[in-house]
Parts: sequence; structure tokens; C-alpha cells
Amino acid sequence: MANSNNPNGFTPAYHLTGGTIRMNEMRIADDYATSIFAGDLVSQAADGTIAVAGEGDQPIGVFAGCSYTKDSGEVVFSSHWAASTSVNGSYATANVYSDPNIAYRAQFEAASGIADIGQLADMETTHAGSTVNGRSGQEISSTTGTTTATLRILDFVDSPDNDSESDNAEAYVQIVEHKLSEAPVATGV
Repeated sequence: MANSNNPNGFTPAYHLTGGTIRMNEMRIADDYATSIFAGDLVSQAADGTIAVAGEGDQPIGVFAGCSYTKDSGEVVFSSHWAASTSVNGSYATANVYSDPNIAYRAQFEAASGIADIGQLADMETTHAGSTVNGRSGQEISSTTGTTTATLRILDFVDSPDNDSESDNAEAYVQIVEHKLSEAPVATGV
């Protein structure tokens, strides 16, 4: 069976300790020059605002939308942040899933398999997000191992339309290099 190639970022699936999944409010800088889509991993910039997480960044969570006031005074609620949006020299409010104990559902970039459970992987950011539905294009990199990486593969989604041994399989992951973790995990299981 072929899995659909539909990367759409990281979606909260469950809480590792049985807790409630909640969002926190964080800030996006006025005129931040990169689009942020729902499901994108985000990091915290030196000024305390959020930015799209890149390779080597320590994520603080997953973006879930934003609100801001335009120069005209109109309040906007959006599933994504459009690059270089002006918010009157102030900040936009971002909703971020920032709890390090959240497991996320995401798609692998390429082939994977049950042997990847417990392994580490990075995120892949080669697909652009969608300005139509506001969803991310991020996914799990096909490179896994037991050395330093951003994500830990917890399991594969148990669904008839998800073949864990084929390209684009969906899995559950945890952010192991999470900025809010007491001691970020840097090695394999």
C-alpha cells in the first residue's frame, strides 16, 4: 500500500503523562520576515520572540496560529503568520504547544520502519507551508539513529492507510531537544 505524500507539520496527538494538551501565548516580532504555519516547530529568538526552528535550533514547541492588530486597527486571527506582517511596531500573539510532554503526529520524508521506534530523527523543512489552509509542510527526516537529533520516534500511527514500512509513513514523535525540558536528551535510548 502506498502512503499519501502529504506533509502537514506536527499535530498534537496525546500527552505522554496523561495530562491535558494546552497552548501558551508567545510573541512574534513585528515584521518577522519568515512565514510560520500551523504545525511548524518553532524556537525562541534571543529577543524572546518565536521563530521557525531550523536545523540545529532547540524547539520551544509547535505553532498553532496567531492574532495581531493591523495598522488599520483591524484584529486578525490566522492559522499562519505571513512573512513581514506589520503589527504597528508591537508584537503578534502566537499560540504555541510548548509542553515537552506532548507527542505529535507527523509524516516521514521517505521510507521508515518499525525498527525506527526509539530512534532519533531531525525535522525536514524542504516543503513550504500552505497559505490556503495555513498548514505546515514540515515532516520527519528519513535519517534516524541514536545520536543527537531533535525528535524521538515513539510509534507508528496504527491505521489501515498507514504502512510503516513505506515512504511517507505517519508516526508519533516527541521533541527531545525541547527548550523547556529539564535536561534535553542528546543520545539514543
